[in-house]
Amino acid sequence: MLSLDSPFSILLLALALGCDAFSVSLGIGSGERFKGQSFRLGWHFGLFQSLLTLAGWSAGRVSLQWLSYWDHWFVFLVLSGVALHAFYEALYPDKRDARRDLSRGWFLVSLSLAVSIDALAVGVVLAVAEISPWRPALTIGAAAGLMALVGLHLGRRLREAYGRAMEFAGGALLMYVAFEALLKA
Repeated sequence: MLSLDSPFSILLLALALGCDAFSVSLGIGSGERFKGQSFRLGWHFGLFQSLLTLAGWSAGRVSLQWLSYWDHWFVFLVLSGVALHAFYEALYPDKRDARRDLSRGWFLVSLSLAVSIDALAVGVVLAVAEISPWRPALTIGAAAGLMALVGLHLGRRLREAYGRAMEFAGGALLMYVAFEALLKA
């Protein structure tokens, strides 16, 4: 059975969380290309994923004393909720204006935040499970940045075929880790 802090579990979490960045980058990549877009998206998506994982861990540490009795259920419910959210996003994708450079300004910040909200919840889970956040945060950020780059560059060819499938894959990976946490208790 996997431990939530095992390298394999952390990699699964990172890949699952990176699916949002990949999916969004697929959509952006299917539109017009803009100079510097790859760096901006990869950097910001990875940075926000890491920072929100750390912020969630900090918030979780504050509330740890109240959650310790129910921690395995909390981990299961939060990760399951994040997985269900990924399934929802796969079923109801948003429409994007492909003529705008979506990798600039406040839109980039809000997009980075939107694809990273799940990392906040995972950070709380890490705190509840009493796992140091540094390795997971760095792994999650690196995976999101790399997956954003890959998604952006494959966007036009893969958007229709795999965009929704990536959201489902992310949800399935999160659900797997959620059940692992519940079975570990």
